[in-house]
Amino acid sequence: MPLTPILFGFLIAACIISLASFLRFSDSRIRKRLEVQTKPGRRPTRADDTPAVLPPALVEKFEKKLGIKKDGAQAKELKKQLVQAGIYSDRALTIFLGLKIGLPLALPILIMPLLWGRGINKLMLMGIGYVLFVGGYFLPTLILRQMVDSRQKKIQQALPDALDLLVVCVEAGQGLNAALKRVSDDFMVSCPALAKELNLVNLEINAGLEREQALRNLADRTGVEEVASLCSILIQSDRFGTSVATALKVQSETLRTTRRQKLEELAAKTPVKLIFPLLLFIFPAIMVVILGPAVIRIMESIMKR
Repeated sequence: MPLTPILFGFLIAACIISLASFLRFSDSRIRKRLEVQTKPGRRPTRADDTPAVLPPALVEKFEKKLGIKKDGAQAKELKKQLVQAGIYSDRALTIFLGLKIGLPLALPILIMPLLWGRGINKLMLMGIGYVLFVGGYFLPTLILRQMVDSRQKKIQQALPDALDLLVVCVEAGQGLNAALKRVSDDFMVSCPALAKELNLVNLEINAGLEREQALRNLADRTGVEEVASLCSILIQSDRFGTSVATALKVQSETLRTTRRQKLEELAAKTPVKLIFPLLLFIFPAIMVVILGPAVIRIMESIMKR
C-alpha cells in the first residue's frame, strides 16, 4: 500500500481534530464566563487584549496583501455584494473569506489522494491540482455573483406589478408607509426578495430613520437600476410635496415601456441568433432529405452501367 495516501489521510484527520477542538474551546461555557467576570482590582479585558495566535504585524501584512481589512474598500464592496445577494448576517463576510481562503487548500487535499496511484501522469496530477486550487479560490465569487444576478432579475420582474399595487394603495388613501407594508405582505409569496426589501424599508422608517435615507438604503441593498430610479422619484416627490400617486404612475408606465422595448430588442435579435443553428444542424438535415433520394438514384444508375 503506498505511503502517500496514508500521510494525506493523517494530515486531513489532524486538521479536522484541531479545528473541532478550537471550536469547542471557543464556544465553551467556562470561556464565556471568564470573558464576562474579571478578578477584583483588575480592569475588564477588551477584545484587543486577547492573545493573538499570529503576530499582529504579520496579520496586518496578510490583510493588506489580500485586501480584506475590516474597513478596507474591498471588504466594504464584498459586504455590499453579500447584502445584494440577500445575506444580511454579520458573519457573512468572515465565512465568505474563510471559504475563499480555505477551498483552494481543501479541494486539492481532499481530491488528490483519490487520484493518486491510479496510473495518472504526474504532470496531469499537477495540472489537476492547479485547477482545483484556482477553482477553489474563484468558486465562492462566482456563486456570489450568480446569487446577486438571480435576485436582481427577480426584483426587476416583480417591480412593475408592485408599482401598480402601490399606486392603487396610495390612491385609496393609504400613506406611503402603509402602502409599502401592504405591498410587501402581498408579494411575500410571488417575490420574497422584493417583499423583504420593502418590509425592511418600512421597519427602518418606523424605527426613526428618515424616509429619504431609508429609500437610499433600499437602492443600495438591491443594486437594481429601476429601484434606484424609483427611490429617486419618491425622494423628490417627498421633498417638493408633489403627488406620490402621479409619480408612481409615471414610473410604472416607464418600467413597462422599458420592458416592452427590451423584449422587442430580443425579438429582433432572434433571426440573427438562428443563423448558426440553421447552418450547422437544420440546413444539412434538409439537404440530406432533399438530395438523398436523387443521389441514391444516380448511384444506382451508375452502378448498372
